[in-house]
Amino acid sequence: MFEIVIMLLPVAAASGWYVASTHYKSKTKKPSNEYEGYFKGLNYLLNEQPDKAIDVFINLLEVDDETIETHLALGTLFRQRGEVEKAIRLHQNLIARPQISHQIRTNLLNELGLDYMRAGLLDRAESIFLELEKEPLHQVHALQQLLSIFQQEKEWLNAIEYLNKLELMLNQKQPILLSHLHCEAALLYQEKNEVLSTTKYLRKALKIDPKCVRANLISAEIAIDNAEFKQAIKYLLKIKDQDVRFVPVFIDLIINCYEQLGKPKQTFEFLAELQKYNESTGVMSRFLEVLLKQKGAAEASEFMREKLVKYPTKSYLKLYAQIDNGQINDEATFLRTIINQLDEELPSFKCQQCGFSSVDLNWCCPSCKQWGVIEPVLV
Repeated sequence: MFEIVIMLLPVAAASGWYVASTHYKSKTKKPSNEYEGYFKGLNYLLNEQPDKAIDVFINLLEVDDETIETHLALGTLFRQRGEVEKAIRLHQNLIARPQISHQIRTNLLNELGLDYMRAGLLDRAESIFLELEKEPLHQVHALQQLLSIFQQEKEWLNAIEYLNKLELMLNQKQPILLSHLHCEAALLYQEKNEVLSTTKYLRKALKIDPKCVRANLISAEIAIDNAEFKQAIKYLLKIKDQDVRFVPVFIDLIINCYEQLGKPKQTFEFLAELQKYNESTGVMSRFLEVLLKQKGAAEASEFMREKLVKYPTKSYLKLYAQIDNGQINDEATFLRTIINQLDEELPSFKCQQCGFSSVDLNWCCPSCKQWGVIEPVLV
């Protein structure tokens, strides 16, 4: 409570200045009703009754070019503090005043739109920013807010339209965001079983951003659903050229496709090549399984010994302990049991923008809401 009283002091000062200036302009010696209102507001403020003080100061201050900044600052203060209802009430009351100019009204509308967005009232915010889109001074900001709203409402086609408008107006391309919006549109049409539209948007996503891993992943998943495993492998292997760090993330999809095609040799060759330049536990685990199956425990055990000498990690130690090398004495059994109890090192993903971490892959960061900024942290 004390904090907001301190923050309201500038408003009280502005009110005092306004009352004094109007008094001296009128050259009236007798204290006016404005003085009485000002002292009343101060009294509320000193008695830690900010809501009543707000009403007094807002009624005291005429809304004009000289005082609008004070009103806007107060509304922003409320919104930033999470007191969105107060901000909305303040801005709605100001907009309702008939004497305000067109410019002041649009400024207040902009603030009210931000209030609605903070409150989660996206439909109301959308209506306001659609109106402000027609105002030259507010057009860019309105487009940005509408783009944000359409993303939150999952209206992907509208989001694409407004991002294109924004790029044109600012002469600044945003290929990563635009490609992800096209991927979302493709998924939208996939749900409707509209194959041509799905394919069209995926191709556009890759044209906009040739390094869009997600577009190839979606194409591969669609091919797998249609039992087109050879085609799915082609899409998945393209990820290696786009961003090799994502290959281990989808390694099981690749292995499954090879297995469906009955190609164990290709599986082994793929994993043998991958593990040479990728030391993640997931890759090593899959390669070790194939190595055991195709080459036997002795070769697999020797392979892991060499890896442990070079990379002495808990994860590799656990993989080595899982190899059945024929030792069944009490010492070997005891060591295997202890090693298997070591903490599991889980693969994770980290946002390069804000540092958000998760064990799940999110194409849009849940924290900073940026697209394409989350990357795998290989273990």
